[in-house]
Amino acid sequence: MSARATVITPRSPVLRVRDCEVDTVRRVVVRADGASLRITVKAMQVLLVLVAERGQVVSRDVLFARVWPDTMPTDDVLTQAIAQLRKAFSDDRDAPRYIETIAKAGYRLLADVAWGDDGRSPMPVGGPAAADDAIVAASPSRDDADAKTIAPPRAMPAHTRRPWRWAMVLATAALAVALLVATRPWAPSAPAAAAGEPAPGAPPPIVLNYRALTSLPGQERQPSLSPDGSTIAFTALSAGVDRAGIQLQDVRHASARVLTAPPRGYDQLPVWSRDGTRIAFVRVAGPRCELMVVAASGGEPRKVGDCFRGAFSAFDWTPDGRGLVMGVLREQVNASGSLRVLDLASGEWRALAYGIDDDDTDLIPRYSPDGRWLAFRRNTSLADLWMMPAAGGEPRRLTELKGDIRGWDWLPDSSGLVFSHVTTEASLFLYTLADGAIRPLPSLSSGNATYPDIALKDWSMVFEIDQSRSGLFRLLPGADGAPPLREAVFPSSGVDLLPALSPDGDTLAFFSDRSMAVQLWIGEVGHPDTLRAIEGLTPVPRHPAAWSPAGDTLLVVGKTAGGDRLFEVEAGSGRVRTLAVPDGVPAFASYAGARDRLLVGVDSGQGRLRLVLYALPDWRVLGSEDDVAVARHDDAGGAIYFTRPSRVGLWRADAMLRNVVEASNAYPAPQLYRHWGLVDGMPYYVGSSGGCAAVWRPLPASAGAAVDAPRPPCLSRDGGVIAGSPAVDRRAGWIYLGLPVAENIDVGWTALPPSMQAPQAVPRVARP
Repeated sequence: MSARATVITPRSPVLRVRDCEVDTVRRVVVRADGASLRITVKAMQVLLVLVAERGQVVSRDVLFARVWPDTMPTDDVLTQAIAQLRKAFSDDRDAPRYIETIAKAGYRLLADVAWGDDGRSPMPVGGPAAADDAIVAASPSRDDADAKTIAPPRAMPAHTRRPWRWAMVLATAALAVALLVATRPWAPSAPAAAAGEPAPGAPPPIVLNYRALTSLPGQERQPSLSPDGSTIAFTALSAGVDRAGIQLQDVRHASARVLTAPPRGYDQLPVWSRDGTRIAFVRVAGPRCELMVVAASGGEPRKVGDCFRGAFSAFDWTPDGRGLVMGVLREQVNASGSLRVLDLASGEWRALAYGIDDDDTDLIPRYSPDGRWLAFRRNTSLADLWMMPAAGGEPRRLTELKGDIRGWDWLPDSSGLVFSHVTTEASLFLYTLADGAIRPLPSLSSGNATYPDIALKDWSMVFEIDQSRSGLFRLLPGADGAPPLREAVFPSSGVDLLPALSPDGDTLAFFSDRSMAVQLWIGEVGHPDTLRAIEGLTPVPRHPAAWSPAGDTLLVVGKTAGGDRLFEVEAGSGRVRTLAVPDGVPAFASYAGARDRLLVGVDSGQGRLRLVLYALPDWRVLGSEDDVAVARHDDAGGAIYFTRPSRVGLWRADAMLRNVVEASNAYPAPQLYRHWGLVDGMPYYVGSSGGCAAVWRPLPASAGAAVDAPRPPCLSRDGGVIAGSPAVDRRAGWIYLGLPVAENIDVGWTALPPSMQAPQAVPRVARP
């Protein structure tokens, strides 16, 4: 290492420090207990210097010279970096096991270190998984940031993630969840990244030089790169503007120019044809949803077909340029959500003939550049990438992620693909078909990378840079249409989301990265001095914590080195204990009216959730229901309500999870499967409606049915709900929500180096 170097390069993606594992690419420290913390770039650089001089005292002057060259930093920056490393390793300054402070001399690394992982994969790292889908009904407009679609800025909560933090979206809860993000959002497991000391013949490290192509206020979304890599098409949203068109911009930082200007509504999801002469996109104006095509050189767009049953999602051109392929919503509970092709000449849709099981939902289809393969994302929050011959047939599974995949695209030589996956943040990964290996790509210095798009004939890529933030608010609906009373709850500069209110309305639990790590926080409303983080738990903030009926414990799904587990947290003491769910990996849980009755959504390995009602302590199964997105218990009446992953509506079962009936076929849409709550047995919807980004509407039994109630109050016109789930104070009437604080999404670009290219591609697939 040079003392004048501006960046110290690690020898391997994995570094072991005593009993901790450091992912040097994502800068994540994972302790033996499964807890993880993402550290800053400078803290990582300080650690690398100490590792290189392990056992030796490294002076402050040397650290300043190596980590902050050619600058005049204050002493505080180094002190803060050391403090962050100690927190990540759970080290004690007075009785150090990792980093020792030598008075008036410097610092010394005491712990043993080793590069590489001896052939093992890095410990899994948890993070936000927000809302998980990319399908949106043409009416009402989209509320979930993880759907790769555009709605009016006031109704678009773009999932919140800080530059080095999660996603909570932002669902979508972004945050994930997406803004953040909570459908990770948050993912049950991170991709296994290639690691270890480089061996002879191993691929060289991937180095990418990212730069932003846009930096305007607001959101520049859904970038699509022309086949030759020279031009991007994207949709730009500005606050207060009720329409948006497609814009084009040269990748050499030229200013953008308008390609389409709809008289009203929104043009979105631009996709270049393979010859670069045309751009297809979706136009949504009120209840009308149409597929359009416009010449890349400009001109009047022409309609080529209606959206299939009024819904749309990410799509691609067929290799012959005569059609568009798109994933669609399922029409029935026991039907699949298959891929369909729109014939441009006739405007008719036809279903592709290929293998798909009931309850599967296939989205984000993309043909390989050589035209031989069609790959897609199967399922939503527990998603993986699959591939089949371009003409159809039997799909084969490529990955074993069961996570939140935020867009993907093929490499130009069809040898692999790049995808965005939510772990501790939304990160980019390279999948190579020849060996099935997954390698992490370098992280952004600012923001989270989502929805990559790669040029068909040029080794370059664009993507969204999400730097949005969210916070917690409580709102008291106004009378006769008056604006609600709105108050910030436990404000911070971090990402806060997924509030859960105790039954007595006094205590709030939520997820936040305000401590520079994703943690569960608990505090008494109105008393910020009582706010505290729960140590020894790394939550997966896809769903809010669930309070017990007595308000003394909470259920939380957390990340461990062995995968996701269900934990019970004592609210008073903060003590955490593991609950050994016997039938699969838990995704969400709640009490079913008593401490010894639990509702758990479990993944049995197929990427779909089964809702199970257990009796403790022997985990006896009392009832179950397949194909459930999320479930909640009605403490007032004892009923169980739930949504499904790809069907509009809400379902109700009795206390034993029997006698299932459809409670509403009007709301929520699948991409808003968490945007509802229960108050004294009445389900309420908190999505957008009638120009309101977050409406508080009792759910009607059927679409078009009148509800005998005044006009539902509008809780927020400035931004939609983050991660959906509301919390309600039944005594005082307050409604607690996660709402966007700042929405900023730019377009990023990078060249793809030769180290990502492969001489030949022989598909290797994961086990079925």
